[in-house]
Amino acid sequence: MTTIENLLVSPRKLMVRAPNWVGDAIISLPAVHALRQRYPKAELVVVAKPWVADIYRSQSWVSDVILYDSKKRHRGPWRFRRLVGALRREKFDAAVLFQNAFQAAWMAWRADIPIRIGYATEHRGSLLTTPLPVPSPSVVGHQAYYYLHLLWQVGIIQGTDRHPKPHLEVPERILTLAQHRLRQLGVAVSTPILGIHPGASFGPAKRWLPERFAELADRLMEESSCQVLFFGSPGEEPLAKEICRRMRQKAVNLAGATTLLEFMALAKSCHAFVSNDSGPMHLAAALGVPLVALFGSTDERATGPLGQQIKIVKSPAECSPCLLRTCPIDFRCMKNIAVDQVFEAVSSLLKESNHREIPAPEVART
Repeated sequence: MTTIENLLVSPRKLMVRAPNWVGDAIISLPAVHALRQRYPKAELVVVAKPWVADIYRSQSWVSDVILYDSKKRHRGPWRFRRLVGALRREKFDAAVLFQNAFQAAWMAWRADIPIRIGYATEHRGSLLTTPLPVPSPSVVGHQAYYYLHLLWQVGIIQGTDRHPKPHLEVPERILTLAQHRLRQLGVAVSTPILGIHPGASFGPAKRWLPERFAELADRLMEESSCQVLFFGSPGEEPLAKEICRRMRQKAVNLAGATTLLEFMALAKSCHAFVSNDSGPMHLAAALGVPLVALFGSTDERATGPLGQQIKIVKSPAECSPCLLRTCPIDFRCMKNIAVDQVFEAVSSLLKESNHREIPAPEVART
């Protein structure tokens, strides 16, 4: 095992290059927190894209977040040079690159960071002082271990938690604002609230059918006296509107109407959450919200949610997991998930009064 302990005994300032996707950012949290635990006195600074920055910024144990700005006026080489200059002035002792891109290593090298740790992907090994081989899926298993394994290989941590559970903090002031917004929307916080995220940015192969989300929401509102909140990105607003149009009952559509922090606070206010395999699924799990996650084209063993009170609903299909964005055949993996299955899973979560922690998600199959 390569060790850098002689170089990184008591660092003053560490840089972490965060993953770019919401789900990846969430499941990187156990590894970032492991850095904090290993170096409790160091400044821990995360470099992140704007759309994931609040995930790290809201954590009390993260010292600072530097945005990799994506505003139009900063596009191109000038944006990158400005960032490199800012990083160079920070005088970091080391950089841990959880993002796999060549540019992440190029950035750390240009910023004169003396220790640069990352996987040797995208031909960037020569830019790293500690290039590490990418572990095989059979070694890593869940994606969360991919980030922890990086730290283990260099001796920063001595072992990897076999059941890592990302924990996401939400600032108290944002929680208070969320409660106020729910009251403005006419949502009674004393009545069960169900959050639903019907989208998935990766592609339609990960999305359960809109008409089934509509039927599920109607049944839960009618039979369990739930209030339903639909969530989604601005691009998913038409999908949420379509589902609401199909419904008999009146749900609250918040798709495209929340910031990431607002979504975190509103989701935390829910008594249960239903989602396809997506960033919001991981957010809900990390917030400790009882969760039903729908899986079809992807593998819950590799990218499933980590947390408490999680039920995974899927239907066996010989072609799943295919990991494709769109289904080239008949979409059987999602079509075979019945509304009854999801209804029963959600209902059981709503009825549970205890919040015991379970070692792995429960998998319900047809």
